Amino acid sequence: MTRLGAITYDGLPISSGGAHSLRQKGFVAGFNALQGFVDAISLEREPTSVSVELFDIGSGSFSHFISLSSEFDNRFEQKNGRNIGEYLGHQWRVPASELESLIHDVERLRPIPLLGYGGRSLVVHVYWHLILFDASGIQFPFQTRDSYEDFEVGTRLHLGESLVYARISENSTASLFLSLPFENVQPECIELANRINEAFPTRLSTKHWKRWTLTKKGTSYLGRKIPAPF
Repeated sequence: MTRLGAITYDGLPISSGGAHSLRQKGFVAGFNALQGFVDAISLEREPTSVSVELFDIGSGSFSHFISLSSEFDNRFEQKNGRNIGEYLGHQWRVPASELESLIHDVERLRPIPLLGYGGRSLVVHVYWHLILFDASGIQFPFQTRDSYEDFEVGTRLHLGESLVYARISENSTASLFLSLPFENVQPECIELANRINEAFPTRLSTKHWKRWTLTKKGTSYLGRKIPAPF
């Protein structure tokens, strides 16, 4: 049965390149803060996608680029790279089971050089798919996109699915999208929002909450801004 609505949080939208900046510095502290958040609010704790990205910034600024690139080639599967302006980024897929050891390995490389306008020259990208639960530890229902007719509220963001995308490096950032499975702001919704707000490693925005309602035709949803439910 199609749900009549949901409550969402898109704090600093992934689609516009925004993200929450974490107070924690370095790979280990940033990872621990984010994994602690996931452990506190999600029944699914293992990342769904992990990759490491390394840029050759030239001029000897990252003198160990060649040896580090070779190390990643031996450990991980290479994937398509990307350009940020004049800089070429090399990327490797990392098994979720190896994420924590990778985080500790690259911590020793700090400080990570800046890539000019492109940010840090070594970044670990991590996606977590969140499965939210109630105060008793029971999974909330209606946390799948098919409960909401596969409705997309942003680029690759759907009602029924919550996620965290993190860029972990010298300075780490995290984009958080929440789809709370409530048709109205009710006590259970407020309790969950409070738990999430307390667990997230930086302050959530109070300005990016919406209540989505099914249109009369039942083919789409309309979103309206609401006050933060905490």
